[in-house]
Amino acid sequence: MRIFFFIFLYLSFLHAQSYEEFLRSQNEAFASYKEERDKEFSDYLNKEWKAYQESMGVKAYKKKKPISLPKAKKVISKKPVQKVLVLKQPSVKEVEKRYTKIIIQPESETLKNLYVNFFGVDLTLHYDKSMSLSIERDISKEKISKAWKSLASSEYTTTIDELKTISKKLRLNDWARYLLVKQVAHAIYENKNEARIFTWFALLKMDYDAHISFQKNRVVLLVPVDGELYNTVYYTLNNRQYYAIDYYSKGKIGPIMTYDNVYEGSDSAIDFSVKTLPLLSQNRVKKNLAFNLNNSHKSLSLEYDKNLFDFYQTYPQVDYINYFSAPESSLFDTSIKKAFEPLILGKSQSEALDIILAFVQNAFKYQVDTEQFKEEKVMFPSETIFYTYSDCEDRAILFSYMVKLLLGTDVLGLKYPNHMATAVMIKEKVEGEYILHKESSYIVADPTYVNARVGLSMPQYRGTKSYEIISTGGEK
Repeated sequence: MRIFFFIFLYLSFLHAQSYEEFLRSQNEAFASYKEERDKEFSDYLNKEWKAYQESMGVKAYKKKKPISLPKAKKVISKKPVQKVLVLKQPSVKEVEKRYTKIIIQPESETLKNLYVNFFGVDLTLHYDKSMSLSIERDISKEKISKAWKSLASSEYTTTIDELKTISKKLRLNDWARYLLVKQVAHAIYENKNEARIFTWFALLKMDYDAHISFQKNRVVLLVPVDGELYNTVYYTLNNRQYYAIDYYSKGKIGPIMTYDNVYEGSDSAIDFSVKTLPLLSQNRVKKNLAFNLNNSHKSLSLEYDKNLFDFYQTYPQVDYINYFSAPESSLFDTSIKKAFEPLILGKSQSEALDIILAFVQNAFKYQVDTEQFKEEKVMFPSETIFYTYSDCEDRAILFSYMVKLLLGTDVLGLKYPNHMATAVMIKEKVEGEYILHKESSYIVADPTYVNARVGLSMPQYRGTKSYEIISTGGEK
């Protein structure tokens, strides 16, 4: 199809009487190609759909995490052979311009206004009233094909272009873009099935691979993801896994009817990584925490960004590197540095690690996710600060974040069959348990093993090789 399209452009250029004529013919050819793509897909949707059986997404741990954990006996760490002092790390850079509102002027007065608040940012968008749908019960491929045709023939480009513009301005990653499309869809359509169909349509128009499927009275949106999405039903189409993204950790949902074709030019999966912070407006929240350090009571006042926190709250359980490597707000970074630099500057690296360990081990109560949330939930650092309870991976992620921020050194995640700890690269040689990774030595540090100093593993994991190395991003 594309080859014929470009041949047509070339012939149009040869026969055009002027440059203006060439531009006009080029625009007409592109419009025709776009309509043909939509028409071909609409025709395909009217053809045979197949039943697909579900598969259940894997669980993150092979065994259940322990309900309670042992405590280490308090011991005095031996001084390192060669003391390497902790130096002050570079100051935190302020984030770029933040948005409190984005108002896009409508291209036509006939368009309807739409107002949504996206994690603290007021948005004004527009949509064509001809985008209305009518899908409620007794779903069928004919109804879905009719809905596609209705959307494709509407003035949808304004809404799609505005979604793209907002995504670029706010610097949204794929997951945030999906959430934006979903929120806009539910603002336009009260019916969940209609909202999911528009979400499917918009994702395809934004070059994401998405499939729509249905059961008797339910539309199910399917998307592929980069990496793993745990505890979530998926269906395999053309050797690619498509997850029922709205049903994270909801158990089985049963077989569905769908098609196996791909909308031409739309093949991107949802990437959960956060390479740069979204430019959301700031909402400052304080949290007071306390912990014991060398028989001394320490009280801290930390600040985090509630809007970023709310965004991170939406995450399903995905690959751990996404949590370990995600940036936090400059507000939170500065708050952590202000609280801990007076405690660690001038100390040895091992002493500083023991201080950070003492905080993460003692400032929170331990509770597994299935008790606190009734499902598995992995927390970003600011989420762990917010909640009274946390479990092993949450503390490993927080500890890793603090070590990289305060000490500027590499950290690895150590994932056991039912537990997670960390290992840190330090220049000092101190007594304790080490692991070798890519010809470098890392000393074990367990943020969940209360009272344990750096180098000490829980008894059941001491000396074992049954762990998986989890990247935290940016290791040397």
